[in-house]
Amino acid sequence: MSADAPNERRLRLRAVLNAQSTAILVVCLLLVAVGAGLAYTTHVDPGTETESRTVSSLTVESEYRHSATVTEPNAVFETGTVLDGRDTYFTRVAPELDVDVATSYAASTAENVTVEVGSTLVIRNVGEEGTVYWRETEPLASETVSGVSPGQTVNASFALNSTAIDGRVASIEEELGASPGETETFVTTEVAVDGSIGGVPTASTQTLDMTITHGGDTYSVSEPGVQSDTTERTEPVTVEREYGVLRSFGGPLLLLVGLVGAGGIGYATREYDLALTDAEREYLSYRDDRSEFAEWITTFRLPASVHERPTAEAGSLRDLVDFAIDNDTGVVEDPETGAFHAVSGEFVYTYRPPAPATAPGEGPADGEAVTESDPAATAGSPDSAATPSGPPGDGDSPDRGVDAANLDAPDVDVPDEGDVWGTDSRPTDGDATDSAERDDESD
Repeated sequence: MSADAPNERRLRLRAVLNAQSTAILVVCLLLVAVGAGLAYTTHVDPGTETESRTVSSLTVESEYRHSATVTEPNAVFETGTVLDGRDTYFTRVAPELDVDVATSYAASTAENVTVEVGSTLVIRNVGEEGTVYWRETEPLASETVSGVSPGQTVNASFALNSTAIDGRVASIEEELGASPGETETFVTTEVAVDGSIGGVPTASTQTLDMTITHGGDTYSVSEPGVQSDTTERTEPVTVEREYGVLRSFGGPLLLLVGLVGAGGIGYATREYDLALTDAEREYLSYRDDRSEFAEWITTFRLPASVHERPTAEAGSLRDLVDFAIDNDTGVVEDPETGAFHAVSGEFVYTYRPPAPATAPGEGPADGEAVTESDPAATAGSPDSAATPSGPPGDGDSPDRGVDAANLDAPDVDVPDEGDVWGTDSRPTDGDATDSAERDDESD
């Protein structure tokens, strides 16, 4: 059936186009409309949109830098050694913590910028739910610098004596007579930057904390590292709308596909008869049944004795398969004739598929039979009926019906050229005499 496959595909394509031509045309026109709209709004009139543009930007960075100098003799560190950037310091040998708050800012252009840095020591007692039982604050350092340039660092320094802080906490708790919560010690720093950034008055504030935890012989420092805050001033700007690559190429592509599809379906419906004939529909129905019931069909030749049985013709392959299933028998496809058979009882049930339909102007496919009848039905198959011949005419030889291939056989009388066939069929007198003599001799 490989030679019929392209023909079958053409038939199915015609069936789909005939049934769905209107829907396909509508879809193509929709593609044209959508593609044209996308192409126009993308390439011809993209329109405008409003977006925010940064007019000025101010970035402020602040951090704590801390260290402690060894003031007491010990076996590990020499006196005067600076211990810096540690998480934990030793209270006995380096009780005083030196802290420096470093602040700088970044901006494209800046004028009259003032930086203010103020640090405060906070000691408080806090309960589990955040209740503050008591609180004490102490200013540590305050620094104000005017005319600061971008990238310039402003430092505000102060010192914390861990021993003195421990004594202060003990004194407060002794005076209060109780310590219901947990005592915390930390430094809070407020940073303010104010000036003209990019020609626009801009102000930025920043807060950072450094916690100091006392553990008797040691104290620990926890600080957030570099804190960076950015303040931007924006204004709305109207710009031309831009689209991505998908829309830029997708619109024209949809337009092209829609136009080609609409033109193609219009040409096909105008120039060709897409409606299938009854024979073509019957052939497609057979091919559907052949595909659906492939597992019920085997391919081999039945012996000639099977075809000596009476034959019943099935109307469709589906009917034959249903009959075979109901009678617990198989369906056999003859590889030479293409006919399908099911043998049950004294009968052989047969379905002969229709010949593949051929489009106007097309010849049969290579290897395809020209006639629609099954070759087995006309080539002397056991179940085919012989065509009766008419009665011989007067004067016809009894051997007129003999195949021409047997004319040279010795037991066949071939008339001489002098004999007249079909003009005078009656025997001559001589012939009658010869016949009588032969009868006498036989007697």
